[in-house]
Amino acid sequence: MVELIEVPGAIFRQVGPTKECDKLMNDFFINTKEYIQSKLKNSGDFYFVIKSADFAYSSHEVNSNNRITYVEFKEKYVLAGMLETRTAFNDLQFTFFRDLSCLEKKFKLFV
Repeated sequence: MVELIEVPGAIFRQVGPTKECDKLMNDFFINTKEYIQSKLKNSGDFYFVIKSADFAYSSHEVNSNNRITYVEFKEKYVLAGMLETRTAFNDLQFTFFRDLSCLEKKFKLFV
């Protein structure tokens, strides 16, 4: 059985994403996917997709771009993700999240 890794702590950078951030995100997403597959091994159809969306906001002082990247299961459940935010000082923060509670009742994931 696959063990879930802990949700990574936030990463702060003054430059763009690095290979280290990309690898951490990929490992986190793959682990989440493999964990779900190991729990639902007899349920057949697995359909995971990683999606990403950019969004921007502007204020009187700054225009900023941000991105969310997330793992979607069966085109219905968002299981894990990473939010990339940029501050007015051009600092980046990568914040990870995971919530599998949406699968508890539907798939009896933790029984």
